[in-house]
Amino acid sequence: MSEQMEALTPELSRSAMRMNKKKLQSVPWNHEGEHPGSFVIWKLFRAMVIFGHKAIFRRSKSDNVPEIDGGRISVSTHINGLVDPLVIVNSQERRFTALGRHDLVTRPLLGWWCRGLGIQPILRRVEMAEGVTDSEFARFINQRSMLTVSNCISTGHSAVVFPEGTSHQDSLLHGFKTGPFRTVFAASAIAEIRNLPLPHLQPTGLHWRNHTQFRTDHYVEYLDPIPIPNPYNQKEAEELIMGNWVEPPEKAVLSMRDRVYQILKEITPDAPDWDTYRSWALIANRSRKDEELDLHEEVIETRKVREIWRQGELNQDLMDNARISSKLLFENGLDGRDIDQNGRLKREDGALLNLFLGASIILVSSPLFVLGTFPQAFIAWWLGDRTDEGIDARTTY
Repeated sequence: MSEQMEALTPELSRSAMRMNKKKLQSVPWNHEGEHPGSFVIWKLFRAMVIFGHKAIFRRSKSDNVPEIDGGRISVSTHINGLVDPLVIVNSQERRFTALGRHDLVTRPLLGWWCRGLGIQPILRRVEMAEGVTDSEFARFINQRSMLTVSNCISTGHSAVVFPEGTSHQDSLLHGFKTGPFRTVFAASAIAEIRNLPLPHLQPTGLHWRNHTQFRTDHYVEYLDPIPIPNPYNQKEAEELIMGNWVEPPEKAVLSMRDRVYQILKEITPDAPDWDTYRSWALIANRSRKDEELDLHEEVIETRKVREIWRQGELNQDLMDNARISSKLLFENGLDGRDIDQNGRLKREDGALLNLFLGASIILVSSPLFVLGTFPQAFIAWWLGDRTDEGIDARTTY
């Protein structure tokens, strides 16, 4: 029996309510194993990701990606909009593809990039329920997209999937959809019949100091990859090769879904709420005394506190005080690194000098900023504050 939380039902934005059948039908696809996107656009995108990553984050760290021969499907939680796949792509070298909601490939500017990158559209049940599309057209697009991604993975490319099915703002992992796991089983069958190395699922932890804040810290965590067996018989696998979608055995899909859920659950905050998680993080920081933790170390130490809390062995007075203190720190843009063992705010040596130097650099460079990136920054702020897709979409802008 599955121990997952209930899966989220996406709330359709204005953009998701608009469907462009003509553009969806014209999205590049390929069932021969070749990447459906443009190599030139991939190189441009890669350069943009590297540059943008340095601009968006103050500090970043990533585990080394485990070496595998076959395709890699990175699977993670999804609380930060389009920033989530970008940090995964930044930490890997392989060209990737992905399944995404239909309007990602039909929007005026974003759609051009997504089509060039080989992103494949998916029409979700909620779009059918709301009358955005009919089941026949959704089946056609979804099966074509899943076959394209499966073939791409089978030949050694990477994919990024978020099985929760939608971005959210919660500290708990939500229930998984089955689509990503049906796709990876098909990829395994196609790889086996072509005598290629079998693909692996790559559990990936995405960690943020504050995921809604510009210039925050982040850490990408990679666990051991999971080999994907082929659950199809010979006849079914040959149907996949011929471009006909065949559903994998439901038992295999649900088993893999639940297995990956339990693995990912342990590398997410898995806290009742963000106040509780920040309380654990504060206790973790204080336990290391004068040693300041980077985000990687903080994540590991906070898990130890979480485990003590799960076992009911965390002192309640300590937890209550940590909750009050961490909330006060958070409301003032601070965290556990900013107070000493006596509970006082730390004062950095040379803080006034750093402030003066920083202000001077800003004044000198402001004309270049106004002429160069200010229009883009203003448009991003304006659109981000007016989107109907939640704070994760604001971060994306």
